[in-house]
Amino acid sequence: MSNASQNLPDDPTFLKAMIAALQAENAKMSATLQAHDQLIGELRLRIAKLKKQVFGKSSEKIEREIQQLELALEDLLIAAAENSTKPLDEVDEAVLAAPVASTPEKTMRRRPRVSEKAARERKELDPGTCCPDCGGE
Repeated sequence: MSNASQNLPDDPTFLKAMIAALQAENAKMSATLQAHDQLIGELRLRIAKLKKQVFGKSSEKIEREIQQLELALEDLLIAAAENSTKPLDEVDEAVLAAPVASTPEKTMRRRPRVSEKAARERKELDPGTCCPDCGGE
């Protein structure tokens, strides 16, 4: 680091121009990283949705699409890891492993919920010993 500081010019205007150029480059790289992170999240979400649809008429097509998306996701993760300045040990594994959910999915319920305080009534129906239509057992 001492060699780099010795090579810097003494002109303040030139140093300000260098700082501005570095800040612009940093902003460009940050935007690129955010775009990659968003793309990775979208791919993970799409893969998760497709895995839920594996059964049906076009399940073979869906399985192929899942494989292709997983390969694309793997390529993006490798590219992001190569461009990352952090060592792999410092990268937050929870961020890499968890899919990004933009909207929570609604779960369909078969029965409406009934409160515990609701009055309950039990009726037992007795079919009887003979058929009311024919009179047989």
